[in-house]
Amino acid sequence: MNLIEVHPVKFNFFEKPPASSMNQAFVYVNAQNNFQVVKNGDRLTRSDLRAGKYTKMYIVNMGTQNFHDENEYPSLDRGRSFLIDVSIDYKVVDPISLVQQDAGEIVTYIKKKLPYWLEEITTDYPISDAKRVKKHIEDLHEHSSMVTGLKQVGIVVADINVLVKQSRSDQEHDRSYWQIDKDGELAEHEIEIKQRRALALAEKIQTEIESGHLLKALMLAEDNKPALEIVQNRLALEEKFRADIKDQVRMLLADPTADKMDVEKQVEKIQAYFPYEQFGRSSSESSRLGSRYHSNKSSDEEDSVYQTTKGDQ
Repeated sequence: MNLIEVHPVKFNFFEKPPASSMNQAFVYVNAQNNFQVVKNGDRLTRSDLRAGKYTKMYIVNMGTQNFHDENEYPSLDRGRSFLIDVSIDYKVVDPISLVQQDAGEIVTYIKKKLPYWLEEITTDYPISDAKRVKKHIEDLHEHSSMVTGLKQVGIVVADINVLVKQSRSDQEHDRSYWQIDKDGELAEHEIEIKQRRALALAEKIQTEIESGHLLKALMLAEDNKPALEIVQNRLALEEKFRADIKDQVRMLLADPTADKMDVEKQVEKIQAYFPYEQFGRSSSESSRLGSRYHSNKSSDEEDSVYQTTKGDQ
């Protein structure tokens, strides 16, 4: 933005020269380079305008202007940079100096000087000293070559605000680290949730197994492979154990030397532990045991008759 506009002066008996304002000043100049400033709401009279023989009128913007810049500047640490966001408020306080040095394009001057000034500061600080860099810029800007140059053309810096951060590449690097940490936390939380669910499921399955509801336990474990394998192994062991018990009962019932009453008592005890199992004799075993029983009874009767006959003799 150009702070200066130039217009030729035309004298008119019927029109007053324009009035200045708080945001607009006029600088009149004649052929002898004599300057006259008009500001703060004043205006030249027609007689003053004619007496001064002014040929040009410069309109100077006296309002507060803002310059904003965001760029990276090297730090003391090799390969590491600061990202500096700087906002500068400035205004014209000496319109004649501005016009005399034709410094209307002041933004060009600031853009040229600012990088050199900031880099002189940032290269003295490690990347960890961002706050000190900010304080240095804000507190000592009045002593910078840039501000000194602005004063020479009639401009002062009214305010300066600075934000100092890590460079964009450093920020991206930190975001990558943060994402890794975040993913790790989520993974740990997911594992914890799965463990809690698995523990609750294991407790339910254990309850069903202890209650003898192996089918329910199997159904609960269907969607959980490790739990399913555990239940299937438990079922296999349970079936093998039951099969072994059945074989033992069958051998006991088939043993010709076993006492019938003892066998019945043993079967009753086993039946109490396995109420849903049928441990009855097969028809052949019952027939064989029955024959054995009747054979023993006949032999006893014969012995009794023999003893009786012998006694009678």
